[in-house]
Amino acid sequence: MTRFDRAALAAALALAPISTAASAEAMREHVSASVSVHDIDFSTSAGRSAFQARVRRAARHTCGTSYDLRGRSDMLRCRGEMMKDGEVRLAALTRARGTELAAR
Repeated sequence: MTRFDRAALAAALALAPISTAASAEAMREHVSASVSVHDIDFSTSAGRSAFQARVRRAARHTCGTSYDLRGRSDMLRCRGEMMKDGEVRLAALTRARGTELAAR
């Protein structure tokens, strides 16, 4: 094997995990869940905690369970992403409700 062949092989091997990861990312299934908020008072810590508990419950239900290593990794990533999205939505809802109350 020439030096050029070894360099080409090394480059191909170095790029292989990147393309595999990229194709795995493209195959991810989009999931969503709805969380009822009509009865939550976002101005209290109890209300915000209730919202977070509902998001956690929805994430567990939507993302499912898995006992193998790869499936567990996907499940945990799904739950983490849903929790982060819930935090962003909580901040938006808290601001919106605060603005709504201030306008009264």
